[in-house]
Amino acid sequence: MATINIARSHQLPLDEIKQQAEQLAQNLIRRIGGKYRWQGDTVHYTYSGVKARIDCGEGDILIDIKLNFLASVFRGTIEEEVRETLDKHLA
Repeated sequence: MATINIARSHQLPLDEIKQQAEQLAQNLIRRIGGKYRWQGDTVHYTYSGVKARIDCGEGDILIDIKLNFLASVFRGTIEEEVRETLDKHLA
């Protein structure tokens, strides 16, 4: 099982970082499909063979993505999308 773990610090208000997490989830859906739901300050994203969790905190955002063997072919695409979105909105 492949994993992607990304942590970034930020100085945004919690509601703004949650908007960024929402945008990231929507970008993943547009690029590879899937669905997501909110649970408190955490986004849970799923797609066939992919499970991701985006934890939105006051000073950081933590992203944990698990890919099964077949979904690991998307690893580069998923990691690129996550990093691009974070770079664009947290820089």
